[in-house]
Amino acid sequence: MTTQNQASERLIQYLDDLLPSSVLCIGQAPAPLLAWCRRWADRTVVIEPSEAIVAQLERRFDVVLITMSAAAADHHESLARLHTAVQHLERDARLIVLRDCSVQPLDVTFRIEDLTLVAGGPCGDTTASVYQRGPRFTVHDLLYEARSVISRVTAQQLQQRLLSDSRPLLLDTRTQTDRARFGVIHGSVHVPRTVVEWHLDPANGYLHPAMTSFEQPVVVMCNGGYSSSLSAANLRRLGFRDVADLIGGFQAWRTAGLPWEQADHSHLDLIGPTPDFT
Repeated sequence: MTTQNQASERLIQYLDDLLPSSVLCIGQAPAPLLAWCRRWADRTVVIEPSEAIVAQLERRFDVVLITMSAAAADHHESLARLHTAVQHLERDARLIVLRDCSVQPLDVTFRIEDLTLVAGGPCGDTTASVYQRGPRFTVHDLLYEARSVISRVTAQQLQQRLLSDSRPLLLDTRTQTDRARFGVIHGSVHVPRTVVEWHLDPANGYLHPAMTSFEQPVVVMCNGGYSSSLSAANLRRLGFRDVADLIGGFQAWRTAGLPWEQADHSHLDLIGPTPDFT
């Protein structure tokens, strides 16, 4: 038996000893781990890497497997998939990262207290690193909680909604710098992230004139689709009933080839009469 096969067997034995009640597999696992996933088929959810960033799973998992390949996607997309994987980890659960030699290990990305390397070795044509998540409440927990109470829309879905009779109010929470650099979506309202709650809550004296009702459909957009989730969740807590955020943010909109225009910052933060929120 080769050293590589022995390492794979030790890894599989380690995972068997965990007795996982739930497994999330992002992408195609190498043969040894694929066989292991099939052993727990009734407890395993499989999603494609392209679906990982947009996934809104209603549960968390004891084991999450993800393949990190430099050839599969650019660095930013790979990192976004990785954050999605960690977001769906239970505390003290195991994250299995399968990577080729061109991808850096997670030790340079995460704090050692939050993801500790506990096992690993060759597995098929890749290297498997097993990390144990720590107990700290992290930004991934914050994001998971936020996305559990909101809806999310793709760039294409947002475009369809903007062209419909029930057009939502599109809040652009980016900085003036990002808006000037990358452009804006026609008809969007600029409400910077620092004042979203202040400009949307009628209990406050700085209500934005575009906000008219708690029933008003709202879509929140940031640059990459992370802080928008937190903003949208806060709006739900404040009483808005139809709130979503844009998956991937404005960058996803531009990548999809959808129309945009140059920003106009000549009339920011105009305050109008207070609408009737009864």
